[in-house]
Amino acid sequence: MSIYEQLRKIINANPCWQQDNTKIELLWNILLSKDKRSFKEFFEEEHNIKLYDAMTFKEVLVLCSQYNVGGRFKWMTF
Repeated sequence: MSIYEQLRKIINANPCWQQDNTKIELLWNILLSKDKRSFKEFFEEEHNIKLYDAMTFKEVLVLCSQYNVGGRFKWMTF
């Protein structure tokens, strides 16, 4: 199971994090908080991908997985 699948499972299991914007914020805290850019800024500057405002948690998670955002986690296991 990849780190992204584990993150999705943990985030989806917690009833406090059921709104997409809360899930995306938590994902940002885990993957990009040291970078300080938003997902929108990160993907536009690093990969020339423009994110739209109404993206769902699942869509952002898939992009993070495909582009190895927070790559420091690829060796980490829970």
